[in-house]
Amino acid sequence: METRARVLTVRDGRARIACDDRAACGACGRSGRCAFKWFSGGADATLEVPARTRAEVLLVPGQAVTIAVGDGEVLRAAATVYLPPLTGLLLGAAAGSALGVAGEAGTLLMAAVGGLAGWGVARTWSRRRPPSVSIEAIDGETA
Repeated sequence: METRARVLTVRDGRARIACDDRAACGACGRSGRCAFKWFSGGADATLEVPARTRAEVLLVPGQAVTIAVGDGEVLRAAATVYLPPLTGLLLGAAAGSALGVAGEAGTLLMAAVGGLAGWGVARTWSRRRPPSVSIEAIDGETA
C-alpha cells in the first residue's frame, strides 16, 4: 500500500508528514479534518518518521514523498487495533455472566469495561510499535 504525502516539519532528526490523499470515508472533505482525530489523541492525521530516507536523502519541509507500507504491516496494525478491544469485550461479558453480576445489565457492564480495557491496551500497544513505513522522496517536487 502506498500514498503520496508532504513533509510538514523537520526537527531533531524526525520529520512530520501529512498525506495528500483523503480518507475513503470522505469526512476530510466535509469537515476539513480527519474523522479519526479523536482516536489519535487529538492529533491531526500526520505521521512522524525519520528525517532521512533509505537512500540517505534528508527530507525538507514542503517536499513531496511517497509512503509505502507492506501488506504484513497493515495486517499487524489491524490486529493490534481490533483484537484487544474485541477480546476484552468477550472476556468481560463471559466474566460478568459467570460471576452472575446483577444479571443481564451486569454482564453488559462487564462487557463494556472489558472493551474499554482492551481499547486502552490497543492504543498503548499501537503507539509503542507503530507500523514500519518506507519513505521515498519525489525528486523536484516541493510546495
